[in-house]
Formats: sequence, C-alpha cells, structure tokens
Amino acid sequence: ARVYGYERIPETRLADALPPQRRNLSLQREERTRDILTRLGLQEVITYRMTLPEKEARLFRDEARPEEDTRYVRLANPIASDKVVMRRSQLASVLEVVERNARVRERLALFEIGPVFLPAEPGELPWEVDRLSIVLTGPRQQAGWQAADTGSMDFFDLKGILHGLLEGLNLEGRA
Repeated sequence: ARVYGYERIPETRLADALPPQRRNLSLQREERTRDILTRLGLQEVITYRMTLPEKEARLFRDEARPEEDTRYVRLANPIASDKVVMRRSQLASVLEVVERNARVRERLALFEIGPVFLPAEPGELPWEVDRLSIVLTGPRQQAGWQAADTGSMDFFDLKGILHGLLEGLNLEGRA
C-alpha cells in the first residue's frame, strides 16, 4: 500500500450493517466487581498465571499440605524456569506482590480477579475458574495532618469490604 500510495486506494463504506451486539454478562459482572472494589479503596493487581509448585506450597505447613498439590497443568514449553506450571491458587501470587511492596508502603489493600487452572482428566483441557483474592495489611488509614485510625486492618475490615461488594452487586440478601 505504501509503494502503490495510500491516496490511490479508493475509500469504501461497509456494505452490511453491523451484527447485533450481545451482552457478555460474566464480563459485565467482573467489571462491576472491579469498580466496586476500587471504590471501596482497594487497588487491583494482575499477576502471572504461571508459577512454580514450590511457590504455592509456601501457603501450607508440611502437615497441612493437601495430597493433590502435585497435580498441576504443566507447560510443554515454559517461558522461564520459574514459570513451569499454571497456578492453582491466586493467593500465592498476590502474597508475593505484598511481600515485594510491603518494604515500600505500610498500608496495602489489594485485590485480583483472574483464573486459576485445575487439571482435568488426561487428554482434556484444564478447568479455568475465575477467583477473587483480597489482601489487607497495615493501618486502616495513613497518618496525616488529620486524626486517623491507625489501628491495623483486621477481619472486620474485610467483612465490611465484602458487605459493600455484595451490596453493590445487589446480592446482600443471599447467603
């Protein structure tokens, strides 16, 4: 086109009407969840979906480790030596983000919405299930020139966030 010349190519309009747009309800719910959580003061993180089994094993004590922890979706051609399997849990990835950022900031309120990959029968595709992870650490509010509640965040802060999320999604009456 550059050799021939863009100005020599005739302009044409689309001959057909655009197809009717269908709603993607799961994507709309996910985006609504993101909006509500950011409005509640959390920041979204997006972590790698590939990991090492040893990183996820850090979540459990040796005696509490589940028996199935060796079953992962293994990659045939991993992009790096520390990304050889697909994650089974988001929590390990999000806690790594907290570990790296806790040195810089005292208060962290993070969430991630994304898939985890559960192995299926041999020869079948793995189950890809969306999960929500929320991590809170540090004081409730940053100290500033105004009086602030500098007590550490706890279970009740998480409960308030979940209540706000369910209320925003119009799920407050359901258990």
